[in-house]
Amino acid sequence: MPMTVHTSFIAALTVCLLTACGGGVQPRAYGNADLTADDSLLIRMGQWEYTHYHSDKLDFDIDYPSFLYHQELPSEDSQEVFIFEDVTVSFIVDSLNGFGYSAGQQMMGMGAELIDATDRYSIHTGQEDKWEYYGKVIDDSVRQITVLLRYDPEHAEAVDQLRDWVRDFDTIE
Repeated sequence: MPMTVHTSFIAALTVCLLTACGGGVQPRAYGNADLTADDSLLIRMGQWEYTHYHSDKLDFDIDYPSFLYHQELPSEDSQEVFIFEDVTVSFIVDSLNGFGYSAGQQMMGMGAELIDATDRYSIHTGQEDKWEYYGKVIDDSVRQITVLLRYDPEHAEAVDQLRDWVRDFDTIE
C-alpha cells in the first residue's frame, strides 16, 4: 500500500509540474502509454523564451523560440535555419531584382493556399511530401523575407504557438 501512495504522489507531482511549465497547452494523457509525438513536443516546448540572434548574412535580428537550435549552413548565404526534431523554421531572403522565383512564389507553385495578405506580407499554408508548412512572406521593398515553418503533421497541435509566432514575425522593430 505505501508503494501505491508513493507512486500516486509522484504521478500527481509530475502532472503539477508539467501543468505549471506547459504554457497552458497540455498533453492528452499522463500515466498512460498513450502519449503521442505531438505530446512529447508539447512537453519539450513548455514555456519557451526567446533567444536573440543577429544574422549578418540576412542583415536582421531574429528572436527565436529557445527550444529550437540554430543550424549552421555555411554554404547558404541567404538562409538561416532553426530546428528541433521534426520541426524547422527557415528564414530565406530573396532579392527583388527578378532573378529566379522567390520562396513565396515557390510555395504557391507547390499548391500552397493563401490564407492572409496585405500590401506588406502574405501568409501561406500547404503540404509537400510528408511535411506540412506555414509561411509568411514579407516584402520590405528591397527584398522578400520568407519565414517558413515545416513540421510533421502529427505535430500539428504542438506547433500552434509557432504558427502564431510566424504570423506575428516582422523585421520592423
